[in-house]
Amino acid sequence: MIDYLVFIIYKSLNLLFRLCPKFILKFILNLLAGFVFLINKKHKKIAKLNLDLAFKDEKNDKEKNEIIKASYKSLIYNMYEFIDNQYASKEEIFSKAEMIGQRYVEDAIKDNRKIIFIASHFGAWELAVPYTALKYGTVAIVNRRMNNKFINKEYVKARDKNNIIMIEKREAAKGMIKALRNGYHVAVAVDQNTPAGIEISFFGNKTKATDSTSRLAVKFDALLIPVFGRINKLGEYVVEFKEPIDHQLLEDDNKIHKLTQMQADVIENEIRLYPKQWFWQHKRWKFYYSDSYDKL
Repeated sequence: MIDYLVFIIYKSLNLLFRLCPKFILKFILNLLAGFVFLINKKHKKIAKLNLDLAFKDEKNDKEKNEIIKASYKSLIYNMYEFIDNQYASKEEIFSKAEMIGQRYVEDAIKDNRKIIFIASHFGAWELAVPYTALKYGTVAIVNRRMNNKFINKEYVKARDKNNIIMIEKREAAKGMIKALRNGYHVAVAVDQNTPAGIEISFFGNKTKATDSTSRLAVKFDALLIPVFGRINKLGEYVVEFKEPIDHQLLEDDNKIHKLTQMQADVIENEIRLYPKQWFWQHKRWKFYYSDSYDKL
């Protein structure tokens, strides 16, 4: 019953967002972001700890607070894009963003190389992935099933519409292998804490990162192409593909670790350029700093 009520609220918001003029919608979304920032005390503390770990004394508390506040707005804009992309046409999705670095993808396709897109919880990730799938062919993404079965059904339907195949997180390895064998692209967000990963450095701190993308790149001779959806303002974005990470250019010695670290480095560099657009509210360094998070 509760799930259905939440679903009704969700559908009502969908309708509201679709009917609102853009200037009113922007006001509502900014208001919502500010409200969440005020009441979401737990995740604000997590974000502050993450910023302390990442930037230490490079930024003062006022700057860090501004980054946290802006990251909530980035998150709300991203959630809006997920809703809007359920109804937007292919042409409408393309019209939202300027594309940079497309030659990296086009060259890979021309050379018949398989592609694993390296994604992250940055900016408009809910636009970047469908944009990529509609532009360059079916993309299989690893995703956790939503707890609300009604919303999850809508989620899967929206992904199908935008040329995206969902892979259950618990079957990630099998799903990615199957997708690559079937000639699809794969996209994986590699910026979250994972106890099953390998040790890397992120902002100068030890953490864990999945090495599955690195192993698949070697196994299938795939290129790792980082993709970022950067927010300029509501409805105006940049989808940028960064220079591919090619396992062929590395020596075999410790290759998996090198590939995994290189992916983290690309994401760190982008966050340093646009710190207000990363999702600072998740426990990125939890494996090695669990005591610090537990004290919050």
